[in-house]
Amino acid sequence: MTTSGTTGNTQQTALDGPIREYICELLRANLAAEEAREGEIRRLEETGHRIVNGGQTGMDSWEITDWRSGALIEAGTNGLDGYDAATARLDPTGMWFHIDHVGEGIDELPVSSFGLPDSLAEALREWLSLLSTPDKDVAAVTGWSAEEIQRHRVDI
Repeated sequence: MTTSGTTGNTQQTALDGPIREYICELLRANLAAEEAREGEIRRLEETGHRIVNGGQTGMDSWEITDWRSGALIEAGTNGLDGYDAATARLDPTGMWFHIDHVGEGIDELPVSSFGLPDSLAEALREWLSLLSTPDKDVAAVTGWSAEEIQRHRVDI
C-alpha cells in the first residue's frame, strides 16, 4: 500500500494499517497544534502583549526573560514572592503572557488510535516524542520524507 504525507509525496511503507495511520495522525495533529500556537503568539504580539519565559532557577532564585529574544528582563531571589513582586512591578497592566500558558489546551487535540490497544498507542506516542528516535525511522514507518517528518515533529 502507498501513503502520502501532506506534501503529496507517495512512497511504499514497510508498515501498513493502524500503526502507520496512528503515527501519521499524531504527526498531523502535532503540526496543527504548533501552527495554532504560533498563530496565538502572533495574535498576542500584534495586540501589544509580550511573551515571556522564566521562573524558578534555584531553591530561592528566579528569572524572567523575553521569550522571543532570550534577553534577561529581571532576576532575583526571595522565591515565588520575589517573582510575583517583580512581575507586578514590571507588568502592572497585565500585558505579559508566559510562554507555557500560550495556547493552553491546544496540545489536547483528539487523535484516533485506529483500534490500537491504549498501551501500544501510548508506547508509539512516547517513541515519536523521544529525541533519540531518528526522523528517518519515523519516515520508514509513515512513507513520508525525513524532511516532512522533521517539520511535523517540531516540539512533539
